[in-house]
Amino acid sequence: MDGNRRWAKKQGKLVLFWHKAGFDNAVKISELVAQKGIKYLTLWALSTENLYNREKEELSGIIGLIELLPTLLPIFERNGTKFETIGNITRLPKKTQKILEDIKEKTKNNTKTTLIIALVYGGQDEIVRGIKKYIDNGWNGKNLDPKEFRKYLDSAPYPAPDLIVRTWGTVRHSWFLLYDCDYSEYYFSSKYWPEFDEEELDRAIDFFESSKRNFGK
Repeated sequence: MDGNRRWAKKQGKLVLFWHKAGFDNAVKISELVAQKGIKYLTLWALSTENLYNREKEELSGIIGLIELLPTLLPIFERNGTKFETIGNITRLPKKTQKILEDIKEKTKNNTKTTLIIALVYGGQDEIVRGIKKYIDNGWNGKNLDPKEFRKYLDSAPYPAPDLIVRTWGTVRHSWFLLYDCDYSEYYFSSKYWPEFDEEELDRAIDFFESSKRNFGK
């Protein structure tokens, strides 16, 4: 969800305004995804680096938006959305962690679509924590293979992404779902995240559907 800050500056708005605009658009896009029959949507909301590099006021604003998620429960129920997270959420305040776990519990039986929010997430960090989990289980690397190792990643319960969308026109990866992206298609949108609407979502879907995916044959 890139470009929020730059979009707000372009609009002459305060920092907290662009966070709220990004949050509102995430709700809108998650609803559209559910309506279009897409089974999984992962949104990167807070990186590991952001947790340490953002100013205290800005980070408090982000945490405040996360704690608004319970207000979305009626929307999740209406759309059959299961809510999940990836990332090291133990770094978040205890109150925030409990809110996230409560939403997961209340939506666990929804099956139409799964919304995954990446919080305190980084691709390298996910792999390093996976290695630590593997070692903590008493294993050594002698018989380790990629499929076995994936069981120790945050993303283990979910399929690898078919399509990765990057907003704001930045053409780089930035470690998003780093372990799972080997066969992902990439769509680079010139729109800032708050401007990413249904029309642009459809463009991304059309791009994916027109891609020649012949791996594994």
